[in-house]
Amino acid sequence: MNGRLPDHSVADNGVTQELERQPHLFLRLAENALTVAESVRDNYLTNTARFVRDVKGALARTDPLFAVGNAATLGWADVQGEVVTFIDGGVGQAQIASRMPILLRVGSYSVRTGERRLAEREHFGYYPILLGDLEGGSKDRKDFVDIVRITAELLGGLSALERTPDLRVLMFHGPLVYLMNAYAGHTPFTERDIDHFLHQYAVDPSVGRAMKEEFLHQAKVYLYPCMVPDSSDLWATRRAFEPLAWIAYLYRRLLQEAARRTPVPIIVGVVERGELTEFSRKVLLARVFEGLRAHGRAGYFNDLFGRHDLNKADAVVERLGYTDSLLLGMVLRPGQFSEPWSVDKYSGLRSGQAQLFDEARPDQVKWNCLNPSTATGRQYGFPEVSGSYVHVSETTEPIRVEVFPTLGKNQIVDAVRRTHLYARLLPGYGFPVGLDIADKYAHVPAWLTDAYSKMIRYHLSVSLQRGEIADVEMQRILTQAIYMNPRDWLFRPDTGER
Repeated sequence: MNGRLPDHSVADNGVTQELERQPHLFLRLAENALTVAESVRDNYLTNTARFVRDVKGALARTDPLFAVGNAATLGWADVQGEVVTFIDGGVGQAQIASRMPILLRVGSYSVRTGERRLAEREHFGYYPILLGDLEGGSKDRKDFVDIVRITAELLGGLSALERTPDLRVLMFHGPLVYLMNAYAGHTPFTERDIDHFLHQYAVDPSVGRAMKEEFLHQAKVYLYPCMVPDSSDLWATRRAFEPLAWIAYLYRRLLQEAARRTPVPIIVGVVERGELTEFSRKVLLARVFEGLRAHGRAGYFNDLFGRHDLNKADAVVERLGYTDSLLLGMVLRPGQFSEPWSVDKYSGLRSGQAQLFDEARPDQVKWNCLNPSTATGRQYGFPEVSGSYVHVSETTEPIRVEVFPTLGKNQIVDAVRRTHLYARLLPGYGFPVGLDIADKYAHVPAWLTDAYSKMIRYHLSVSLQRGEIADVEMQRILTQAIYMNPRDWLFRPDTGER
């Protein structure tokens, strides 16, 4: 791609006027102007408009800066009769003396497009997980609920795929794969935990047993010896389900099931209001700088903003506050989608110290064994992910679409076009209508968490009255937890002052 930008000495008034007609983008730029360095603040909007004009000029060339496709080529007649399932997870919190995660459920909304009989057209399902029922995972970590939710959503998607032979599209609310390095180091799940997961998702008991044994065989023979070379570590030899390894296995099983179908289902994750900067850094700005250097204009951004340190893509993104959705919201027109790129989900998976479970010493774990860039990771780790941005309407920012490229080269185009088609039903929101429905369905209502709070309080109070809790200090703490209001000062700590 040719990264050369036009040589314009003034900002484009047309771009500025376009931004003024899109208040959501104008507001984002105004907010950025308040946070960037004072030296670029005064003309931040004008200079950004000039840069956007130059990018648009580079896209209009025969050898454009990056490829732009048309997502609006698909109509409802083209998808008549397709079965689509939307997946989303919700977390409920019960309040006692403080708020704690208590219930997670994954909602699924399945619809056959064009079907007029309501009973045949739509189906709902939800699958609950009580976090207190799980033995493994590091419950003291704030991201404990996240690994449970990710696992539950994957099992929900796998269940939908297995019970729907003609499923054409499986769409998740959120990234198809999260940045997994953030979840490294959790205590492994126990076999009872896995049984609980599989039971909740109505998987046939024999299928559940086969899944467990397949995972344990792969983990013990290939994966765990790579992750924990010290064979004396019990974690590598016991029937333990390390969370990241188990999640990677579920992804691979999802791909295996999809690959057996004809046609291959479209599996896609859709992200709204993302703050990713990867496309801007690795594609858009990287090619801009390549073209600028080739034509002796490496100081373009420094001249534009009156600085001396805007010499590479990372510096431009960091110092000017640009994100993918912001830049592409100004560059793309509604109905267009960006060139796909390989999304980096696993660069943080590397060797490092992590406390695996309740042991006195930390153990050296090679998390990069799960990275698909390694030999072990390609076969037993996480899958590669490709992404693209699609702009739905002028009133919203582009949304990110993620797919598994191993399922076929048409996955990204098919996913983008269907995402755009579904989102056009909510033009003011710019997000697929089915995911909006699944999100509302998966939401854990207040009455349900209130009921769990009352149930917990009841059982604790009965235990106190029966004398089953003998420790005096524990009795005092539980009494406060049961009876105090969160804003009640009756039980405030005694400071000793009078």
